[in-house]
Parts: sequence; C-alpha cells; structure tokens
Amino acid sequence: MTWSYATHYVCDGCAKPFELHRPLNTCPDCGGLLEVRYDLGRMKRELSPGMFASRVPSMWRWHEFYPLRDAANVVTLGEGGTPLIRSVYAGRQLGLPELYFKNDALMPTGSFKDRGFSLAVSFAKELGIKRGLTYSSGNAGSSFAAYASRAGIEAAVLVEYLANPLKKSMIGLYGAHTATLHFESMNDITAMLAEAVQRLGLYQFVNFINPVRHEAMKSYAYEIAQAFDWKAPDVMVHPVGTGGGIWGAWKGFGELLELGWTDSVPRMVAVQPDATGPIVRAFRQGSRTAERYGDSTKTIAQSIAGDAPIQKGERVLSAVYDSGGFAETVTDSEILEAMRWLGNEGIAAEPASAASLAAVKKGVEQGRIRSSDRVICVITGTGLKQPSATQQAVPESELKLNADFGQLSELLAKLWN
Repeated sequence: MTWSYATHYVCDGCAKPFELHRPLNTCPDCGGLLEVRYDLGRMKRELSPGMFASRVPSMWRWHEFYPLRDAANVVTLGEGGTPLIRSVYAGRQLGLPELYFKNDALMPTGSFKDRGFSLAVSFAKELGIKRGLTYSSGNAGSSFAAYASRAGIEAAVLVEYLANPLKKSMIGLYGAHTATLHFESMNDITAMLAEAVQRLGLYQFVNFINPVRHEAMKSYAYEIAQAFDWKAPDVMVHPVGTGGGIWGAWKGFGELLELGWTDSVPRMVAVQPDATGPIVRAFRQGSRTAERYGDSTKTIAQSIAGDAPIQKGERVLSAVYDSGGFAETVTDSEILEAMRWLGNEGIAAEPASAASLAAVKKGVEQGRIRSSDRVICVITGTGLKQPSATQQAVPESELKLNADFGQLSELLAKLWN
C-alpha cells in the first residue's frame, strides 16, 4: 500500500520545484511559500471513497493525502474525526434547516490547531528535526508544545503579549520554552521569522512558513464530504487569522473535485473581527492582496486578531474569490451574541470560533447565504481557553437562595412561569 502520494514542493513565488523531504520552510531561492503537490492522476486510478470507511475515524484516516512517508513517524493524540453537529437553535433563528457545526473545540488541546501540528510535527520527526520554533496567539503554541513533547522535539514558543494568561500557562504545561513577544504589527513578526530561517537555519512551525501544517486542514473537506455521502456543502465558514484552515480546506475540496469524488465545491467564507480585518478590506476593494490594517488590541477574538496576513493573504483571498465566496467582519457584540447562541447548541466556543456563526447571521441578512444552502461553521477552539470572554457573554446569575424548600419553590415559579 502506498502511504503517501505526495511528490514534491512548488514555490508560490518562482514556481520552482523542490524535493519533498528536505528540511525546508520557505523557498531557498526566492523566499516564497512552498506548496505540496500530489500525483492525483495515480490517486484517481488507485483510490476510491469506499476504502476509507473502515479506517479509524481520525485525521490520519486520510494519510494518502499528506506528505508523510512512514506510518512509524505519526505523532498523534487522537485529533480529527470531530463531530459534525446539526443546528437545533441557530438554524431555526436564521431559517437555515441545514446549518452544521464542525466542532474542533473537542480536539486534544482544545483547538483545530491539533490537526496541523499532528502532521507538521510528524513530518519534522521524519526529517530528523530536533528543535523547532513557532509564534502563537495561544492555541497554536499549546498544540505545538503538546505534539513536540510527544515527539521528543525541543519546542520554543513566542507568545504574543495579547494572549490571555491561561493560554500562556497551557503552553508551558505541555513542556515548551516560552517567551512573551511584543510587536507593533504582524509584519514585524513575519520579517523576524524570515530572517531566522535565512541566518539561523531554524526550522519553523508557523502557518504557511511551515509548508505542511495546512495540509492537515484538508481533512475538513474529506470528513465533511464523507459525512454527506460525498457531497460538498454549499458554504463553508471559517475564522481567519493567518488562514491555514480555510486554505487547507479549500485545497482538500479541490482535490476531491479533481478526483471525481464530489461534483462541486463550497463557497468559502473568511471571517475576521471588525477591529482588524485586512482580508475583508482587500476583498471589499476587489484586491487579491491584503495590506496591514486595524488594531489587534481592540477585539476579544484574540485568535484571529492579526493585522497583516502572511504573503499578503494571497492564498486566503484566492480561496474566497475562486470559490465564489465572500469575506466578512463581525463586531465583538455580534461575537458575544453568537457565543450565547452556540451555548444553546451545547457548544462552548471561544470568540474567534463564534465569529463564524456571527458571519453566517450577517450572510443571511445580506442575502449571500440562502435558506436552501447547506452551511458548515467551523468551531475552531473551546470557550474554556478564554474564560473571561465566556463570562462576558453570560455573566454570573444574581439570583440567590438558601437551602429552603419555600425559597426553591418561589424561585422555580419565577423562572418557569
């Protein structure tokens, strides 16, 4: 059995190919981002959708679609295969009978980042990498730390100063070296990391600078299409920081279409906070590149608060434009409302995750999402990671009583009548 059908890298910038199992981050010739290519023709001849049904329902069910060559190098905590939950509350409010939530808040470290780091750390292990670095607003650092510890890779995480204390502590709990990173713009971070690649030869795990992390996000497409008997949804909504999630999912749906396993692709919707939405601003201007925009300190959606996307957001904007989708911003008040709505679904989502549902609401109001659409909202992280925001969404009850039947009876009458 062929474990992987990956063949080589291709640079986004100069289009040069590179051997897949070199320890590369960005293109050694021009500094562009690298993309993994696959032998889809051979995959079409040798693979079929039915062969995956009996495999363990995890991200690694789809190993042929990743660049890892040897199963012995897989580093896993049980990521992927998360539930696809049909809405019982928000869908009714919005007139969307086929609204679903892909709940990655249930991942091992509490966020969708576990998909990417399971693959990226496994691949690094296969390359013989012993040390690695990433930047994080919180969730990525926790995930990297956990998987690096499992793989025996020494991890260093630069945690942005805006990250909440719980997320910082979790990174240390999983065993990584941490330092708080101060900066004025994401452009400063990108420049610093690029110089570290060139001058230190340091292997990095930052989204897109690491060329394989987003490949794992293709599993969204495979899991969702399989759940619908190999039909793609009409709309997929994803919160966007650097954009590895939406780009990986879009690539996955494109592969399924090319293989002939599905006959359509979803319209991809990129969501950012109103305080800092460079992708949305570029989309509204009709541009395929995004410039620095906004203030990362002015939103509760920490995980998607970046003001300047990597490679000017070209990949994310391509996913949006090429799919016929759209990009939208949401305010903190809209996010808090979405958090409460998700609570009625039985889902505790952090603000960045709830942004996806807030964008669906706006999309319905604007006529961009129709009542007949099958819509997928990705829930990228648990609300337990950002407890202060959860408390802001739903403050503690002011009702009180003593352990007295009379008081209990009076309270219940007040609550239920």
